[in-house]
Amino acid sequence: MRISPTDIAFLKSTTPLGYLPVESGFDRLAADPEMLFDLEPGDVLLEAGAESPGLYVMVHGAVELVLTAGAGHEKIVEFAKTGDFLCEEGLFSGTPRPYSVRALTQATVLRLPEERVGQWIERYPEFGRHLLALINERIEYFSRDVFTQRTKNATARLVCYLLCQFNHAPRTPDGSYFLTVPLPRRKLAARLGITSEHLSRAFRELREQGLIVSEGSGYFIPDVLRLSAYVCPAGCDW
Repeated sequence: MRISPTDIAFLKSTTPLGYLPVESGFDRLAADPEMLFDLEPGDVLLEAGAESPGLYVMVHGAVELVLTAGAGHEKIVEFAKTGDFLCEEGLFSGTPRPYSVRALTQATVLRLPEERVGQWIERYPEFGRHLLALINERIEYFSRDVFTQRTKNATARLVCYLLCQFNHAPRTPDGSYFLTVPLPRRKLAARLGITSEHLSRAFRELREQGLIVSEGSGYFIPDVLRLSAYVCPAGCDW
């Protein structure tokens, strides 16, 4: 699959790639079929334990980052969707990746060679600064994730993940919010470190409290701040 001009424009508008000038050659690189990976659900893009010299960008679809422990037990570390970066934490370190990257849906992924990314960082400082900020943001995100999974129950984990993203709640003019949950329940439960039964009970608890309302494939939240206060009454404790 080729990347369309619309795809390129979207990636530039939502990622640090937007700080690369035309002469950087990003558009030509993105059009190179050898840099693109088309995946079907269940396909493994990158295996755990292997080096991944480069930066990967989600063009379409969704993937999961999976750790495999003893006896084949899997732990879903995170999901990545259109516009997200992958493997940025391993740039220039030569450190083998601890997780595998596996497609959840049909997906297209663009690989940016490590050497080219290094050249861009040297030549275009604004790109480098925003890439570094993204990496720092990811580190902080996972720190909050560890804190949440160590200290909060299933309901609080669900709210923190779907709504607050561990540090802030979305703001809308009337205080309401609508979100879709495009993940199988068992995948979301595994991501939160709980069972599917605990996840179902958490959703039911929030519905019974009038904090969320099921609407089709998503959920309507009448009052974002009230939902946040339900699990973090004193505000975010991170």
